[in-house]
Amino acid sequence: MKSLITVILCLLSVPIASCIGDGECDCSGNEVKNLKEVSFKGFIYPDKSVKSSATIPSGIRAVVIAYQSGDNPVSKSCYPATPLSVVSDQNGNLLIESENPLLMPVGNYDFYAFSSNSGNKEGFELKAGKLSGLTNGKDYLWAAKKETSVNSSTYVTFDFIHKCTAIVLNFFAGNGVDSLFVTNVLAAKSSDTGELLLSSGEITPSRTLSTIMEKVAVFENTCQWIMIPLSGIAELPLIIDAVVKIGKSTEYKRFKTSLQIENNKFMAGTLYKYMIIIDTESITLGNTVISEWAGICLENIYARE
Repeated sequence: MKSLITVILCLLSVPIASCIGDGECDCSGNEVKNLKEVSFKGFIYPDKSVKSSATIPSGIRAVVIAYQSGDNPVSKSCYPATPLSVVSDQNGNLLIESENPLLMPVGNYDFYAFSSNSGNKEGFELKAGKLSGLTNGKDYLWAAKKETSVNSSTYVTFDFIHKCTAIVLNFFAGNGVDSLFVTNVLAAKSSDTGELLLSSGEITPSRTLSTIMEKVAVFENTCQWIMIPLSGIAELPLIIDAVVKIGKSTEYKRFKTSLQIENNKFMAGTLYKYMIIIDTESITLGNTVISEWAGICLENIYARE
């Protein structure tokens, strides 16, 4: 049976009966006597060079969904009483917001978790194993714990990973420029057509750019944003407004350029750092650093190396 669920991150305080069809789960008789409590904890998976993960910050909301082990979420229904809305405490524990414990019969299960890495109330539609309604600007996190044996009280630990693309632009004064102040950046972004496959965490890449360039906040000549992965596009258009001081003269300039996209892809879970050098009359793209997007959130990434 394919399930259709509207998931509101902070409002799932009761079991969702529509998640499973009649007769698909027999939790009566002896099975009821053998119900075991299941609890959760969340980590943000770091760069591979870092030995330990960081616990997810306090106040982050997520959704936890369980299936019988081996079930494909595209064609199977989730375990009753899930999806669950959970929120992290100061120790990274993911507490069920309804305050009712999750009880499950002894058996093997696949657990999935999904979050926008924030405490905001957000809604997603789960249909045939896919979460739709994803948009740019959100740090979507995904984790899975498959083939988990529940034979006693069980603690399920999720290692969350970033599933969108992060872009950072660093601006520097070039030849003939005594000081530089970037005031405004407009950027084309992926079209908001994101959909996440629950079983793998893969977000379907956008194949088109937004029709309107969007303003990106600039702080100390650095700007950054998060967007849906992109594929099949060679360049990302930019408009840059800057105040340029040349000797005693101050000039206001606008530059139009494009970011060159490596292999025509902005990949999921990847951080792209661009160096942009502004000269008196021109703009130059410097080094581009491509790395795994690690760490808790984009704000914690040091934009300058």
